Amino acid sequence: MRRKRQAQRARRRVVSAGGVVLRKDPPEVLVVSLKGGRVVTLPKGQVEPGERYPETAVREVREETGVEAAVLAPLGKVRYYFTVKEGEEPVTVSKEVHYFLMAYRGGEPRPQLSEVEDAYFLPVSEALERLSYPNEREMLRKALLRFRAKKA
Repeated sequence: MRRKRQAQRARRRVVSAGGVVLRKDPPEVLVVSLKGGRVVTLPKGQVEPGERYPETAVREVREETGVEAAVLAPLGKVRYYFTVKEGEEPVTVSKEVHYFLMAYRGGEPRPQLSEVEDAYFLPVSEALERLSYPNEREMLRKALLRFRAKKA
């Protein structure tokens, strides 16, 4: 119940886009890590004014990881809530992330250190265990189904 009340009081809305970048067979997925490697997540970032979600996904993947990737298909969106402090006041943030299946086009992962600590490819089976958030594991599963369907 408390979570629902927080959602209703969200005072700030953030919209982001990110990518599930797959390469090779068996596939590997591009991930980034934070907090000394304790948080493993998919690359994503905020939509800039005038930008479409697929453009944001391509830009954010390139900025955070140095990898070039192209959008193949939308995967859906997730929404979650968190609280930040603005001065002494806690503010509930509603974050919506639009994810896309993306094809690897080139480049070696190198982290944008102002945003993430590391960037690397993981075998999908390992990523499904190590991704920190259930909604991102679900996006990876969706991406894998689409990736395999496109290869068939």
